[in-house]
Amino acid sequence: MMQNDSTRALTEVSARQWNFVTQDNLSAREAVAFLLDGMQVRTFRNILYLVCGRDDLEKDLVEGLCALAGERVQPDSIRRKVRNWMNGKTLPTEREDVFQICFALELNQEQANRMLTLLTEQGIHYRNGREMVYAYCLRYGLGYGNACRLAEQLVHGKSAPDIHREPLTQMIRQEFQSVQAEEDLFSFLLRHQEHLGSYHNTAYAYFCKMLTLLTGENLDGEACYSMEYVAETYLRLNVPQEKKTGAYSDVQKMVKKYWPGARSIKAMKSRSEDVSRKTLLLLYLVTGGVWDRDYDELDEAYIQPKEFLEAHCKRMNRMLMNCGMCRIDPRNVFDYLVLYCLRPEDELFMSDRMAVLAAEIFNT
Repeated sequence: MMQNDSTRALTEVSARQWNFVTQDNLSAREAVAFLLDGMQVRTFRNILYLVCGRDDLEKDLVEGLCALAGERVQPDSIRRKVRNWMNGKTLPTEREDVFQICFALELNQEQANRMLTLLTEQGIHYRNGREMVYAYCLRYGLGYGNACRLAEQLVHGKSAPDIHREPLTQMIRQEFQSVQAEEDLFSFLLRHQEHLGSYHNTAYAYFCKMLTLLTGENLDGEACYSMEYVAETYLRLNVPQEKKTGAYSDVQKMVKKYWPGARSIKAMKSRSEDVSRKTLLLLYLVTGGVWDRDYDELDEAYIQPKEFLEAHCKRMNRMLMNCGMCRIDPRNVFDYLVLYCLRPEDELFMSDRMAVLAAEIFNT
């Protein structure tokens, strides 16, 4: 099964796994075999080293989380949870848990942003009032207790998202950097109240642009194909629909987790659910990454396979970074599969290659 590794060789491990999955004539079976026995995934200990420059922080983290919890949680429970994180058995992926880790380790705002990006795939959301309060308190070392108090005082629900103002988050983030005192924070949140929301506008704009190609939506907003049709025809890709995953391997669970179906696609379209990173990457594969270009040099015969792959990686990373999401990581199980799909050696389309991989992983 997947192995842990020394944090001192993170870059070398990433490069080795990039080189393996992008090598010429690698079969889907060989790619999956490496995934199951040889791939070194990024662990919590690795992430601590990347963010803090140290990975021997178990004692500090336990003490910090115990101080945050007070008498509400038994210390033994916290020790056990942290031990499981450090040993690679589990990863903290809930955003509130990750913010608590940031406060417990007394990280600054930028370190917290990186920790969130690496653990939840999205950094601090600068249109989410609560997360901005947390960012303010991390910046000035005010502690988790003060952050919760201020959030309860200053954040009062959310307004409807404004999907037509994509640059807004960056504008708010830049202005937010000048907030220095509680009264400034209160004034800032009050001034931007109508623009605050929990969901990501830029990710939604990319999502709608790619989804429109698949539904055949016309200028009047009428779609030729339903979300059910799109989910089943374009996005299922041999990943089982069944909800019970008790008998699945760790890799099968990682691949299947948050795989978009008709219900989640509908929820994202109606903005009752945020657009996920996995959904954006799958839509990129299905549309070939050329949804807004009449001419694309990647269609030319003179483009070499390496140039083809690197160009698509750059486009994917640009899209992800614009959405505040983490870049393609060859030590992430799903991203490893995505990289395999970008190799243009045969006649298979990108999404067809993902379907072949999924069939191999789930033995279908």
